[in-house]
Amino acid sequence: MRLLEAGVSGRVFPGAVACIAFRRGRSWSFVEATAGLLEPGGAKVTPATVYDLASLTKSFVAVAALRMVEAGNLSLSARADEELSDLRGSVAEGATLENLLSHRAGLDAWGGLYLDVPPELGASAARRWMLGEAGRRTHEEPAGTCMYSDLGYMLAGEMIGRAAGGSLADAVRTQVTEPLGIADDVRYIGALPAHERSQLARKAAPTERCEWRGRVVRGEVHDENCAALGGVSGHAGLFGVAKAVARFGTELLDVRAGRSDFIRESSLERALKERPGGQRYRMGFDTKVGADSAMGKRSAASTFGHLGFTGTSYLCEPERQVVMVLLTNRVHPSRANEKIRAFRPAFHDGVLAAFDG
Repeated sequence: MRLLEAGVSGRVFPGAVACIAFRRGRSWSFVEATAGLLEPGGAKVTPATVYDLASLTKSFVAVAALRMVEAGNLSLSARADEELSDLRGSVAEGATLENLLSHRAGLDAWGGLYLDVPPELGASAARRWMLGEAGRRTHEEPAGTCMYSDLGYMLAGEMIGRAAGGSLADAVRTQVTEPLGIADDVRYIGALPAHERSQLARKAAPTERCEWRGRVVRGEVHDENCAALGGVSGHAGLFGVAKAVARFGTELLDVRAGRSDFIRESSLERALKERPGGQRYRMGFDTKVGADSAMGKRSAASTFGHLGFTGTSYLCEPERQVVMVLLTNRVHPSRANEKIRAFRPAFHDGVLAAFDG
């Protein structure tokens, strides 16, 4: 795909995989394209290259929650402080799971909690401290205002994992990736045994040269807070391949079109419902607001999906019945490279222009 080659030559990213899924009649077709290298001087990117999905994790987590709600194992009205006692007296005290998943719990976007963790990283005491601290980091906007918040998803992920009777990684696997047949291709790498992490790392694109860890990050989550939590969180931690993410997107479009009972259509509509204030963020999803959206000018107003900090994205276009997945490691070797901001909308517009003929 020339668009991907242009991204490599323009140093937007070292390499990338794209997967475009489109529906014709009763079935979906998947077209994959690759460009570039895992890293300068490294091996070529292939369709099997594994990428840190970053915030695409949020969509998988939200859908897992919706399926658990439908099964009666979870409630969107559950209060965070009733499930996580360390939140009592915090900003998040009265926040519901739906508030957290919809970025309306009054919590800040992000914070360097990992820098102040007193116990061993990943240990239960470290997790407890970080979650308690996350609930105390507030933003300055009026109550009820939408503020995109990784911290809120950290708390939501913990609530979901506890309700599932195990871990968040187990909940996402049993509720989402296993039913869709992609459990081997979308996983929390931090939840895997050491030998499986090592195997997966060899297929993974490296991300940033991390000062905190003192090395180039590869085969472990890029987000530092998620790393300090042990690699499993509601806001980040999933790794995957492009076609598997596209498979997730096609199922969501089938749900919206009434072709799938993976989740109820009403549940997806609730997740995508616009909240007061007109912000683009929904329950687990990003949406198109304005002509200059990262989703491109050609995409329909009904388009939804998510963007990831490491240079990943997926978009579901209901009107054209198209899913566009772009996985890159634009943060290698540094997050200072922000050329992806201009590339993403151009990529989406280019795909849709080709699709429209």
